Amino acid sequence: MSPTTLDASRFIDGSVADRIDFARDLVSCLDKDGFVKLRNHGIPRQVIKEMFSWAKRFFDLSMEAKMSCANAGGPRPARGFSSHEKSAKLEPGNEGLLDAVDELESLNIGPIHDTKYPNQWIAEEVLPSFRHHVENYYTALQKTANIVIEAIELGLDLPAGSMLSRAFPDRSEVRLNHYPSISKRQLCNKNIRRIWPHTDFGILSLLIQDSEGGLEFEDRRSPGTFIPVTSKDSSDLIVNAADILQRWTNGVLKAGLHQVTVPRQVQIDGTDSMLPPRYSLAFFLRPGDENSAGPIRDFVTEERPACYDEISALEHLRRRNGLVY
Repeated sequence: MSPTTLDASRFIDGSVADRIDFARDLVSCLDKDGFVKLRNHGIPRQVIKEMFSWAKRFFDLSMEAKMSCANAGGPRPARGFSSHEKSAKLEPGNEGLLDAVDELESLNIGPIHDTKYPNQWIAEEVLPSFRHHVENYYTALQKTANIVIEAIELGLDLPAGSMLSRAFPDRSEVRLNHYPSISKRQLCNKNIRRIWPHTDFGILSLLIQDSEGGLEFEDRRSPGTFIPVTSKDSSDLIVNAADILQRWTNGVLKAGLHQVTVPRQVQIDGTDSMLPPRYSLAFFLRPGDENSAGPIRDFVTEERPACYDEISALEHLRRRNGLVY
């Protein structure tokens, strides 16, 4: 069982009745799983294919070239290239495992004209047109994220703009992710995950993963059990509710718990060989620092008092990350 797939053209190009039906289906899916997959979402298949190609070209550069646009400020928020080693031996329950190290490379790009947290770019002469394509992809994903928020507003019977007005100005982020090729022996131990169970910090996350897969979401009917997010169409857009959407709706829509692990078909294959590299394209819709992360008044009643305090998005981020800006 994978998240439900919806046809977003019903909302983008449909009649009033189509838009309402789609919006209700969208909210129902997010309520049930915290996740939904969208097709015909307005991002051309060719654009997605090209972005994966650009991501591969970037990560194939020498480490010296990638470090020329390194993230120097840590996750406050991260901007530029980062390289991490994730050791399963450091995670609870994995004591005693040997050689269980997984590498992750990422490139984080924020709002195009952000001067407070400026983006770090590879030199144009090193990878011509890369910045242009990433910025265009950012713009396309931001537009799609706005459409999803608009549909959620309609599906929840909220006045138009109730959430969009809280989302902008925003500090959204595109993140290109790359896991290099690695031996199955190193990753197929029982408790090893590439990213441990978590919810995302922002409003919504929009993800496109390559054919290698690995993303799993929690089955809310069986807490602690995770289900692979599979797709027959490589252009499917995976949408998950994040923390601030949960706070805004006073817990009506809950953030989707998820993890990234070794694909199931690899886990059941007993042979030892090299796993191919894994790539994913993520977009995190996040509000600006001073935007409200407290419940929208429409969701606060005598019967359902506020479950969350009135804080800024920055304070929410500080609480989650333990960061001092």
